[in-house]
Amino acid sequence: MKRSLQRFLRRRGASDTEIDNAERSRYLALLVLDREILPGARRYTMAELAQRGETDLDTARAVWRAIGFPDFPDDLPAFTDSDVSAMRSFIETFSHPMVIEWSLDVALSQARVVSSALARIADAVTDDIARSFRAAADAGMTDEDLAQRLAERVDFEAIQELVGHVFRVQLRAAVWRRLAGSDPEAPGTVRGAVGFVDLVGYTAIAEELDDEDLAKLLSRFGDLAHDTVVAGGGRIVKTIGDEVMFVTDTEAAAAAIAVKLTERSIGDDVLPETRAGIAAGHLVAREGDYFGPVVNLAARLTEFARPGTVLAPAELGAALEHDDRFVIRRVSSRRIRDIGRVEVCTIAGMLI
Repeated sequence: MKRSLQRFLRRRGASDTEIDNAERSRYLALLVLDREILPGARRYTMAELAQRGETDLDTARAVWRAIGFPDFPDDLPAFTDSDVSAMRSFIETFSHPMVIEWSLDVALSQARVVSSALARIADAVTDDIARSFRAAADAGMTDEDLAQRLAERVDFEAIQELVGHVFRVQLRAAVWRRLAGSDPEAPGTVRGAVGFVDLVGYTAIAEELDDEDLAKLLSRFGDLAHDTVVAGGGRIVKTIGDEVMFVTDTEAAAAAIAVKLTERSIGDDVLPETRAGIAAGHLVAREGDYFGPVVNLAARLTEFARPGTVLAPAELGAALEHDDRFVIRRVSSRRIRDIGRVEVCTIAGMLI
């Protein structure tokens, strides 16, 4: 092994035993990534992490579980100086809040939300890393050669700076949405519109496709939905397999997004047709998600929609009747589970 690679790993906290084992078992490249992502010697047990992080053992364990990881054995030195610093920062944050008192339960709840979102980002990035590893192996690159290249080229500090900046931009937008758009008479709610778009016949299609083609289909749907929603002034709330949930500030924006998505799916070479349901009113906003009767109505309408169509409550359609981008057609009322009978309409794009 080149001395430069040994020095790289030692500077980032890998022991000689870890380096020897990695070389023998041919996972040097993985060890390089491990120590580039989270450098530092693993020197503290959970009890020592709690002590140095200025909290008690139960709280330290609760924080560790909140960010998505199980308990380690009591005598295992698994934590670094960075873990200690992060624990201390967490305790400091909820002990000295910005405006009002925070409880540990509230802080842990936020930690779970942040961890869940970051885990999804990590999975997406890891998909690309795995493809790169396979491509390197196919090209005949040895584990040591790949490790050397990673040590020379990977710059996680730059990635971390980008993620941090994107979070600041998103947080600023979320603060303005929540504080400027909230209704004083309905605390915890915002006025807006919500939509669901799903792939028609997805279950049957998934059974016919192999894993690679299914992944390609879902990736295409996710990319198309994201670009369409963002371009239309909306925000993706979540993607659940074959369904996307989004929110907008206005009925017109939600209608435009839903119509465009359904239209684009019709002519797409990869995707089946989509269908959509939208509704508007007071949305209960909590931890990055939205709840309440309006959300339930939009979800139920999606189930009733025919392929390639958008369903909405009749009153939402009435609000768009003078918008020349849309064609509104009343259809027969629907009895919707847990809601009752609802007058509905279809919304389509104006043909030019």
